Amino acid sequence: MDPKMDSGVIPPRESTDPTFDPAKALRPAQVIWIMDQLSCLEIAWLDGYPLSQTIFTSLHMDRLLAPDNKYPYTLTYGEPVDVERLKTGEGLTHVVLRAYCVALAKCCGVVLQLIQSQNFYEEEDFVTHLFGRELLPRYDETRVSTTLDEAAAWVAGSGLPDEMKVALSDRLMARRSYTLSVFGEINEWENLIDIARDKLALTHALSEPLPEAFTDKVQRHLATSTPPRPMLEVSYDESQKTWVKLYSDIAEAGCLTSIWTRQSPGSLQRATWAYASRNASTYPRAVFQDLLFAEGRVAGDVSHFDLLLTDLRDLVLAGDSLTDPDSFQIEMPSDPRHICSRILESFMDKVIDEYLNIYRMVCQNRCRIRRTFTQSISLLDELETRVAADADREINAHVSRKRLDTPLGKKVQLNPLTSWSRYYKLKTMAETVALGFETDIYLDYEMGQMYSYLAKLAARRNEVIEHIELFLVDRTSQRTKSLDRHYAAECLTSREWLHVLRTETNCTAALASALSTLHNLLLHLRLIKPAARPFAKPQLVYEARMKPYLAVADPRPPSLEGFQQSQRIATTSQQALTSVENEIKQAKTQLTSLKLKSPQDAKHIGTEDRWKAEIKQLETTCVAVSVGVSLLKRTLAKYGGDVGIVGKMAVAYPAPEKRYHPWWVVPQLREVS
Repeated sequence: MDPKMDSGVIPPRESTDPTFDPAKALRPAQVIWIMDQLSCLEIAWLDGYPLSQTIFTSLHMDRLLAPDNKYPYTLTYGEPVDVERLKTGEGLTHVVLRAYCVALAKCCGVVLQLIQSQNFYEEEDFVTHLFGRELLPRYDETRVSTTLDEAAAWVAGSGLPDEMKVALSDRLMARRSYTLSVFGEINEWENLIDIARDKLALTHALSEPLPEAFTDKVQRHLATSTPPRPMLEVSYDESQKTWVKLYSDIAEAGCLTSIWTRQSPGSLQRATWAYASRNASTYPRAVFQDLLFAEGRVAGDVSHFDLLLTDLRDLVLAGDSLTDPDSFQIEMPSDPRHICSRILESFMDKVIDEYLNIYRMVCQNRCRIRRTFTQSISLLDELETRVAADADREINAHVSRKRLDTPLGKKVQLNPLTSWSRYYKLKTMAETVALGFETDIYLDYEMGQMYSYLAKLAARRNEVIEHIELFLVDRTSQRTKSLDRHYAAECLTSREWLHVLRTETNCTAALASALSTLHNLLLHLRLIKPAARPFAKPQLVYEARMKPYLAVADPRPPSLEGFQQSQRIATTSQQALTSVENEIKQAKTQLTSLKLKSPQDAKHIGTEDRWKAEIKQLETTCVAVSVGVSLLKRTLAKYGGDVGIVGKMAVAYPAPEKRYHPWWVVPQLREVS
């Protein structure tokens, strides 16, 4: 058996124990290399590999973390070291390298603690096993900082060449900045990016490899039932790029929870999606979650209760005393504002967990976001049909609400909590469908059907927004006439927000409808073909695809017949292509309107760059669809219609990372001879 395939294999006459002595004197170039190698392995651990395959392969780390090592955790098994009598090589090992390793171990402990306190998925995101080792539990944060400072002072006073002093000092100071930032005592993430790019990378060439300081033999002594795995081979240049991204992701987490963002639910929701688009690793996502949820406040400032109350006010109850914070201070039991505030409080207590999941779920990896959202659909449906409906009935029993005429002449009454819950249910349903395209779970011949369903969900959400807007316009008129400036300003701000939401939803509906028709036309022209499933029953296939939505009562998902019908083209090919062009024109019009909105109105404060980039992506998607339609038109005309085009065009589907926008799959068409 090849030892490289299983590091548990012990060749004949080979010892099970390493022969390298971690306490021996080292040259400065060797210490630099060991530090850099530890850095490579640490980022590999942060990226999802187990400690046994990464940091624990270091014999210096193994010695410090050995069960029989004692405080103060020296490389001589707890025996004190007389620093003043150490020779240069010994000092590099026992002072400089030991300080670096101690700080690294404590960083791992703090990172691990934070990750485990947040939502993450064992093995899928991160491996938390310590394999029976402890990460220097008696070493406190202050002592770690002092140890690094002492090591830096030792380097400064040593007789080493200047370039070696600089290289070692930079690594110690980078470790100190990272350690204190992980501990939360300082915020040096931006500075660490510059250090990694400008200092550490330049002096790595001074290092001298010492591969015997790392071995997979350590795994044989760890408490685990997992077979030993080969050591990782990590490129220093690639590891530095990964470090820079990690620093950047954590720095961005702080920016996306700034005071202007965290006070607006709409802005904060955009910020969570903007952060999710970075595809950050587990630790930065845990930092972002901690900022959002620690101690029931966003960034230690805005309480989750206030965030939910603001969301209700912005979306459905702007200018209404029901969501006025002053109403919650009224103590007169007979006052309708006191009664309604208690009802609203009870409703908020019931929905707060599911509401916070709107933010929390987006802090997962992309596949997990979709899975958790699909699981939440039934809960959101129950919130709308039972919890919100009951609360609305109780409130309406104490507050008389005006009934208004719809454009169709039907009189309706606003049930704000039901409308709010329904809006988020439809939004979540649409996001799960869209994430299905991003995670590439739909087959090519299913895309027309799923885009058709997405367009219908967008249309239903638009109906909810228009319903809310109908009552908001009336409320705005009343507040303006009463000269109540505070409530009038709320109404005007909410009207701008609802207009943005309606514009976004119309854009989604138009683009989804265009792509549905285009994909269905390709199927009709036999340029793509359904998979051969001789043993599959259509009903079971339908139920498997639509499973997350089947339990929703309103809007009911399409039946099997309706689902199959949404795959067919009811017009000629030329008419279908004209329909696609019209839908794309409508989508472009909506995008043009969105581009004119200010960050305050569109609630993308803090995510302006992401907002502009996404609009650009959508515009490019529209152009790509138009190009495809033009090519299809020319090819149909050239070969005399639907029958002649068969075999004359090839269709390719780009991978999610190759698309203009991961949610919008534009087929790549080309004519073949």
